[in-house]
Amino acid sequence: MPRHVSDDDEPLEDKTAALTLHNKRTERMRRKKQTRDKKREAIPTLAKLPTELILEALKYVEPRDVFRFSFVNRRFLSLVDANARVIGDAIIQSRYTILVQCLPTPKLLSHVEPSLRPLLTDANRQQQLGIHKRLYQHIQSPDAQQLCTCLTCILTWNNLGLVLDFAHWQDNLDSGKPIPMIPRGDEAPEWNVELIARNARIVRKAVVNSLWHARILETHLDSTVRSIKRHAKNKGNKRTHVAMTAEDAASGTDSFLFKHGPNSLEFPYQRDDYYML
Repeated sequence: MPRHVSDDDEPLEDKTAALTLHNKRTERMRRKKQTRDKKREAIPTLAKLPTELILEALKYVEPRDVFRFSFVNRRFLSLVDANARVIGDAIIQSRYTILVQCLPTPKLLSHVEPSLRPLLTDANRQQQLGIHKRLYQHIQSPDAQQLCTCLTCILTWNNLGLVLDFAHWQDNLDSGKPIPMIPRGDEAPEWNVELIARNARIVRKAVVNSLWHARILETHLDSTVRSIKRHAKNKGNKRTHVAMTAEDAASGTDSFLFKHGPNSLEFPYQRDDYYML
C-alpha cells in the first residue's frame, strides 16, 4: 500500500560532494594549467596594443622574427603584409646599410622605359643570354617577361640567388661535409632544381617587397659571420680577414664590415668555389 505522507516529512537533502584530490599528479597538472593560462593571456595582451605601436616595435626586430610574428594570428599577418615595405625599409636602414649597397635588387620590366622593353625581351637577345642557363647550375635564370635583363640587373639577380644558395650550404662548410657536385653537362638532379627554384621565388619576392629583401640581407650577414669564423680558425689561410669580435657577430648588424678587409669581387661560378669564399 502507498506510504502515507504527512506534513511533518521533509525532503531529503543531497549532501554528497566530489572528493578533493591532492597528490603529486594533480599538483603537476595544476601547475601546467597555470603555465598554459599565462601563455594564453600574453597573446591577447599583445593583440590589444595599437597598430602604430606594434609597427614601431617591428622596425627594431630582425627580419626572421618579423615573419615569425606574422604567423601568430590573422591580424598580425595582415598587419605585416600591409606594412611590409615600411618595416623592411626601416630594418635595412638600421641594420644592413653596407650589404644593401652590395646586394641591390633588379628592376621590374614594368619599371623600365616602355620604349626599351621590346629591346630587352627580343628573342635574339634572349637567345644570346642563354649562356647563363648553361653556365650556372646553382642560379635560376631571370624571367625576361617580368624582370629587366640588362647587364646590371642580371648581375644583381645572380648575386641574390647566389646569397641564398651559399647560405644553404653553410652547415656543410662548417662541418667539412662535401657539397654535392653536379658534373658539367649532366641533367640536374631534382633536389637541385627544387633548391634553385625556391631561391628564385624568394628573390622575386624581394624585388617588390623590401621585407623579403631585408631577409636576404640578414641571411647573407649570417653567412658572412660564419665564413669569417670558419676561415679565422684555419691557421694555414694567410689571407686578410675582417677583424670581427664576438660582440660584432652577435650584433645583428653589418656595421663591423666597415673595418678593413679583403675585396670580395670573385664570383663563384660553381659551388666548389664556396670553400674559399
